[in-house]
Parts: sequence; C-alpha cells; structure tokens
Amino acid sequence: MNMEEIKQWIVEWFESHGGGSNVRSHTADNYFDKGWIDSFMFITFIADLEERFKITFSNEEFQDRSFATIDGLTAIIEKKHG
Repeated sequence: MNMEEIKQWIVEWFESHGGGSNVRSHTADNYFDKGWIDSFMFITFIADLEERFKITFSNEEFQDRSFATIDGLTAIIEKKHG
C-alpha cells in the first residue's frame, strides 16, 4: 500500500466521522486542534487504523507530534509497512 492510498483512507475516515469536506486541504494540521476528533473518538480511530492496516502502534509513536496530523500519521503507517 502506497502513501497516497494510506492518506486517502485517513482523509475519508475523517470526512465520514465529522471532519467535513475541508479535511483534504488541511492534512498538515493537527486534527485535535481542528476539532475533528476527541479523546473518545481517538480510541475508535486507532482501532480502525490498526485493523485496516494490520499494524499496532507503539507508545513512542503515540508520543510523536507528527502522529496528530494526517501527513505525519500517513508517514508512520507507511514506514510500518516498509
């Protein structure tokens, strides 16, 4: 799976979970700051990501500031698929 496919899936997830139609133009922005996700929805998001991409995130990855942006998260997932 390439980076664009991963990013597309994440964008569509946010669009379908209340992020609205402007998600695609703000993939470098912090999705918590944008109000697209709260702490409860974050748990669902992580479960969906891990199931979809057959991965498990480490505590270190959760601490990475880039984890809170679609672009950063896309890079983390692509690296795990390496």
